[in-house]
Amino acid sequence: MAAMAVPCDFSVTRPLPRRGLLLASLVLAATPRLNARADEFPVVRLGVLKFGTVNWELDVLRRHAFDRAHGVAVEPLELAGKEATAVALQGGAVDVILTDWLWVARRRSLGGDDTFVPHSHATGGLVVRADAGIKTIADLKGRKVGIAGGPIDKSWLVLRAYAKKQAGIDLQRDAEPVFAAPPLLLETFRKGDIPAAINFWQYNARLPAEGYVELVRMEDMLPALGLSAETPLLGWVFSERWAAANPAAAQGFLAAAKAARETLAGSADEWQQIAPLTGAEDAAMLDRLRQSYRRGVAGTPPADVAASAQRLLDLLIAFGGIDEAPPDGRVPPGTFFAAGS
Repeated sequence: MAAMAVPCDFSVTRPLPRRGLLLASLVLAATPRLNARADEFPVVRLGVLKFGTVNWELDVLRRHAFDRAHGVAVEPLELAGKEATAVALQGGAVDVILTDWLWVARRRSLGGDDTFVPHSHATGGLVVRADAGIKTIADLKGRKVGIAGGPIDKSWLVLRAYAKKQAGIDLQRDAEPVFAAPPLLLETFRKGDIPAAINFWQYNARLPAEGYVELVRMEDMLPALGLSAETPLLGWVFSERWAAANPAAAQGFLAAAKAARETLAGSADEWQQIAPLTGAEDAAMLDRLRQSYRRGVAGTPPADVAASAQRLLDLLIAFGGIDEAPPDGRVPPGTFFAAGS
């Protein structure tokens, strides 16, 4: 599953946390310039998590020099966490981060000018133990269901809406939700303490093929709820002012990132190159990671991506009352970058 952590709320009406900026500054200062002779090209500073899967794409980008081919020098700057990436973008320490459009929508509703270019959509699904006797969504009634994250995790809210529509049950009330961090949820599921779980895609992919069944995929849940399976969730986020002042850098970065993503999605050899970064224990696990990654790569977003996002937002608000929603419950104009690739 595409990683669906709840973004932090950094309102434009609120001063940036000094501790967050200090942390970002310390990390950035300690991070070496990874592109030699970057002065030959406009630099795009990309805020990344040290162990995030986006580093797999950046490895491909660096080895193939896709940034230079598109006239930019991408400088990945490692940050301590999702909060730090948001603070770094707001404080001007980086130019681009990867986050979800909900964060962008809230920022814009409060006066910000951040904008979003799709990178990936939600993948993964509800996995059940083969010996748990769960054959349909209705069989979850009265059973434990593991959820990566908290009660407002987006995959959980979509699953709740799907269960309501397909089986007439509210899993919040009719099942026993168990919330946990993704790695802990994976281990708990493996031990057999819970019979069903919905986790981030890179953790579901680590389950051995035997003994587990993907009961329903996110790609099936969304269409059943009237949404495109390719409704984007995560994307590249940057300031419209920055893009207007640096159009060549913005478009060069997006083109380079797209080239790296498509190369990784299309080449088994590239996965051999990045295997040490993935932590895959064997070839079978590496292949499962590759197939899960390919499922989440943004293809062709819906024709009216803003309208599709609004339908998803309405759904999330109805089932979760999520705090990161825009105050008026609307996706503001400009949330999706008009010139995005």
